[in-house]
Amino acid sequence: MIEWLIALVIGIVISMVIYAASFAVMVAVVKKRKSEANVTLTNPWMTSAIVSPVVLCLSLLVIFLLSMGMLPLWGFQLFTFEGMVLLSVIGIIAAIVVVLVSEHISPTPEKMNPPSDRRGRIIFFVVIVLLASIAEEMLFRGFLQNILDNALLLALDMGWFSITGGAIVSAIVFGMIHIAPAKQMGSSVPVLVISAAILGLIAGIFLTFSGSIILPIIVHIEFNLVGFILGTRKPQNK
Repeated sequence: MIEWLIALVIGIVISMVIYAASFAVMVAVVKKRKSEANVTLTNPWMTSAIVSPVVLCLSLLVIFLLSMGMLPLWGFQLFTFEGMVLLSVIGIIAAIVVVLVSEHISPTPEKMNPPSDRRGRIIFFVVIVLLASIAEEMLFRGFLQNILDNALLLALDMGWFSITGGAIVSAIVFGMIHIAPAKQMGSSVPVLVISAAILGLIAGIFLTFSGSIILPIIVHIEFNLVGFILGTRKPQNK
């Protein structure tokens, strides 16, 4: 158990350092472009365009250093095609349910929705739906969940799937990092945090079930894709 607790401290500290470094890079970039500073800092997808690549690169670096050549233990392996299809279908169903319920309880603020122009929507799709999903899964499932589960596998057997200690911790931390964006954008903090934690838990279960980081990335993309589609269907204020 002591190994798991040590891994917990190390995992959370490194995760926070990665995020701190990423936002430090963002602030440095913004300072060099003073004319766009306010727009960037108050726009979630423009912020993500700077933060996500740094998070992804640092997460990959840490994983490669810790893996000592054993990358399959950190999710760098393939899963069966049939399994990927099945979990992808389960993921999109879960995404539709969670996002629709969240939207019903607390509608997404307009400034968190995709832009109205085509170019803006394409950039939003690439940055939020794809890049942010990959970067966040590499950090929270690829690194944080794996460092815990590789140290000591604490698992709750639910029948055909298991919920590990690493999956629970990574889901909680993933939910908590959405507190600041929710406050900044005027969204409901409990709704955004809980929905993000649910996404994180599903992604964690998929990682444990498949052993591949690909499945968590897919389900994360599905959640963001559903939100993207709903956002594009909303009327835009001129």
